[in-house]
Order: sequence, then C-alpha cells, then structure tokens
Amino acid sequence: MSNNLFILNNVFAAERNALTRLFQKMSRTMAAEDLLQTLWLRIQRVGDNPPIHNGRAYLYRLASNLAVDQGRADARIERLQAEARLILYGDESTPDVEQAFLAREELERVMAAAERLPEPTRTIFWLNRMKDVPLREVAVMLGVSRTTVEKHIKRAITLLGDARNSQDVSRQG
Repeated sequence: MSNNLFILNNVFAAERNALTRLFQKMSRTMAAEDLLQTLWLRIQRVGDNPPIHNGRAYLYRLASNLAVDQGRADARIERLQAEARLILYGDESTPDVEQAFLAREELERVMAAAERLPEPTRTIFWLNRMKDVPLREVAVMLGVSRTTVEKHIKRAITLLGDARNSQDVSRQG
C-alpha cells in the first residue's frame, strides 16, 4: 500500500461520520453512503507522487470535488428532463391528451431502445450523457481509446434517434 493511500484511508476512517454529514448537506439526490463509497474508490486511485502532507485537507478537497461533480450531474439531468418536457409538450404547461399519448409512446420507444443498447455502448452512453463524465475519462475508466468511446456514443445516439423517430406501422396511413 502506498504512503498516500495509507494516510488517506486512515483519515477517511476517522472522518467518516463528518463526511456523511457533509454529503447529506451537499447532495440533493445521491445518498450520502453512495457518495462515501465513490469517495473511497477515488482514494484508492491516488498515487504517491506528489506526497500528501495534509491528508485531512486532501480528503475534504476530494469530497468537495465529488459533491460538486454530483451537483453538476444532478443539474444536467434536470436540464435534460426540462428539455425533454419542452420537446414532448411544447410551450404549453398542460399538453392535450393526444400529445401526451404520443409523447409517452415516443418516450417508451426511446427507453426500451436504451435498455437494449449493447454493452459497452450502454455504459459509455450513460457515463458520458447522463453522468457528464468527459469522453477522455470514460476511455480511461474502461481502458479503451477515446475514438472507441466516440464511436459508441455515436452508435447510441443513432439507435436512440431511430427509436424516437420510428412509428408503429399499424398507426400510419
């Protein structure tokens, strides 16, 4: 075990309750325990260069960055949901019954297509588009090239777009 890892694991164990309270205050959607687990995983990737002189400050900086990242992801999901509502329902706050029915059908087609995305396309799409992980980081996480990640994103967008635009043949005509 590296020296930095040893320091951070000890500080993490000592500060666990305080970190839990911090995450409870900072995150609206993700459970504090989930954020703690994510923080612990980030700690495990810390190397020994440069050496960490203040483990507590470093740990709280990691926790703060994680909370900010989660806040950005939450905001992105809220923006995507608001945009989807605008696309599906238009400017009207209350869509008519037919609009709502068609929008629900369209959403169901897209969600079903998203569930059918092959791996690793589904994981790559989720990380990049829903969790806002940059392409470069997705590539590193999965041990593939950035070009491979870009191809999977393009494939997912094409398949989901096709599902969105497809119509039930029995309804046409």
